[in-house]
Parts: sequence; structure tokens; C-alpha cells
Amino acid sequence: MQFFAKRFVEEFLLYSSQFIVFFVVMLALIPSADALPPSGLLIMCAFVLMQIALLSIQGHAPLLRFLYSFITPAGYALVRSLGGAFILTDMGNLFLWGAAFYVGLFQALSIAIRGRLVQGLSETMLALGSVIVFVFLFYYLDLRVSLSASLARSDLTLAGFRKALDIRAFPRSFLSFVSSPQHAFFAFGAAIFAGLLLANRVRVLSLRNRIAGLFGENRLASPVPRPRPALGEEIQVIVLSADILDFTGFASRLTASRAIDVLNRYYSLWGLVAERHHGEIVGITGDSVLAIFGLLGSKDAAEEAVAAAADFLAALPGLQDDLRAASLPALGGVSIGIHSGRIVAGDLGLPGQRRIGVFGDAVSVASRLDSLCREFKQDLLISHPVFRQLGLETQVGFARLGEVLLRNGVEPVPVYGFK
Repeated sequence: MQFFAKRFVEEFLLYSSQFIVFFVVMLALIPSADALPPSGLLIMCAFVLMQIALLSIQGHAPLLRFLYSFITPAGYALVRSLGGAFILTDMGNLFLWGAAFYVGLFQALSIAIRGRLVQGLSETMLALGSVIVFVFLFYYLDLRVSLSASLARSDLTLAGFRKALDIRAFPRSFLSFVSSPQHAFFAFGAAIFAGLLLANRVRVLSLRNRIAGLFGENRLASPVPRPRPALGEEIQVIVLSADILDFTGFASRLTASRAIDVLNRYYSLWGLVAERHHGEIVGITGDSVLAIFGLLGSKDAAEEAVAAAADFLAALPGLQDDLRAASLPALGGVSIGIHSGRIVAGDLGLPGQRRIGVFGDAVSVASRLDSLCREFKQDLLISHPVFRQLGLETQVGFARLGEVLLRNGVEPVPVYGFK
């Protein structure tokens, strides 16, 4: 199977590995009588990398995501057994297996079941679980430091050291930990951390539900009836063209069905922001989306088109989080071009299957600006005619990036991007 470095990094940042990495680093930094030797730490690191690699390749399958979560705990048990220091009831051992089971279970559920209730429960439990594990890591770190110091002073025997790290000693030592005044600030920080995690998860879930609802109702295929412009005539509009950057490479990492699923989520988000800003999606081809603003002669069409683009770019991280949560590669980025000009709008298509379609130079220019985003390293480019129609408050958010020769033009014209 093909391995992708970017997907590896994304998987590394998910719940499935970061706590294990923290645990391995903690074992490496704290000297003690039962510390892992360098060779043991290297073996642990190899198991961590193996787990992340397998999750990067096959983590979209619920059962495999659950099973692969146990690779590093199994590696830790193996290293301890080879060193003759494996204790089944050791807190560290049980922590790794418990965290792997908890995270693997809820991640697998969030992939396997797409219902809103299960999705919300899984996201909430993962956020709360991360806080619990974070608190345990700090507690375990504090306990090992104090026990190692006592062992070094000969105030504690090796047998006593291991007994203090046994799970049966956990209730008493943890109560002592949380009751200490010096940990009050830490508890407050953990609570804030939990709140931020939950808020972020709610934001991602809210966006996901809005996209799912929009797509599930098939509103792009059967839009809500709205007033129509005079068709078959040239009209002045604002045209927005958008593409996914390197979509061919992105799609090559997915099966056909999952690529279609990603595209439908992408289309739905565009449908959501276009409708919000009084635009209409008039063309979808592959990863390209064409939207028109001002079909009914709105004086604020330029403002609405720019606001829709900004709204989409602001919501894009949420869509990317949604894809990561589903073990899909995140979109690398989106390019958007906006131009003002005259087009011809008409009901195009086969008899009985016609819907509004547009053509004209303005469409080609918007598409050209879209492709120029890569050259200017911008997410959004607008033409000078669009810039002139914006209010001063919106204009100050843009900077002139240079001049380009557009379709049928004889002189270069300015283009603008976000500051």
C-alpha cells in the first residue's frame, strides 16, 4: 500500500497516538530503577511509528482502527517482558491498554455510525477522554518523580517502588494528588482545556451536521424555488469559480466511493454559503464549482460574492476536521476567482433535465483568476471590476498583487487578494 507522509502527520496529531508519544517521552526523561533501556525506548518508538503508519493507510476501516490502537500497548508489554519487569497490574501498562481501548472504540464508532446522536456522543467522549488522560499523565509523572527521588535516597526499596506503581495503590495516591493545593491551578487549567476541546468539537460537529443535512436533502439537485432572471439574455453578474488544489493527487489516495463522499461534502458547503449570500450554484464539474451572484440584479452582488468566498474559507478548517475525523485526507486547499462581467443565462440540458446554465467571457475570466491563485499563492483573487464595486470597508481588506492579461484583453489589469 502507498504511504503518504502528509496523512502520517495528520494521524500523528489525532487522539490515537499523541498520548502514547507523551508517555514514551515521559519514560525516557524520568530516571528510575525500572526505567526502559535505550534499546527498549527505540523498540517502543518503532511500535508507535508502525501504529501511526497503519492507521494512516487503513484507519478509515472501523475494525482496523480499533485493532491498530493496541499496537503500541502490545509493544510496551513486549519490551517489559523481555526485560523481565512486566507487571500486569502496573499503572503504566493498564493506562496504555485502557487509553487505547477508549480512544479506539469511540473513533471506530464515529466512523462506523453516521447518526448525529452517535457522532455527538463519540466526539464528546473523545474530548472528555483526552482531558482524563491528560490528568492521569500529569499524576503519573508526579508520582514517578517523587518515587524515584525516594528510591535514590534509599527511603524506598525497589519492591516498594513497584508496589506504589501498582493499580491497587491508585485510589489512595490519586486522592492525595488531587487534594494537594499545589495542583489546584493545574485542575483549573485542565477544566479550561476540556472546555476548549468541547467547544471545538461542537463547532466541527455543527458544521458536519449542516453539511450532512444539506446533502441529505439533495438541495443542490433540487434547489428551493426562487425568482428567476430573464433567461436567454445577456446580464451583468458576479461570477465565482472555485477548485480544490491538487485534486487529482488527493483523489488518488481514496477509493472512488470515498472520493465521491468528500466531493459531495465539498459541494454541500459551497451550496450552504452560496445560498446564505444570495448566490446560485450553476455548475459543478469534478472539483470545480461555478456560482453566480446578482442574477436578479442585486446592487450588492460583489459584496455577497466576496462574503461567500470568505465564509467558505472560514468554514474550510471545520470541513477538514470532519474529514480527518472520518480518517480521510484533509483537503490541501481551495482556490477561488471572482470576476464581474456579462454572461448569457439559460435553461440548458436535455428535454426534461434542464436547469439554469451560464456561459460567456466572464465565466472564463473567473476560471482564469481561480487558476492564477496558485501562481500568486493566494486562496482568493478578485478582478479590478469586482474590486471597484466593493465598499471601502471591504476594499481595505484587499491588496493589489499585480497585473495580468485576462481573456480577450489587450492590456494587463490589476488583480487583488486578501491582505
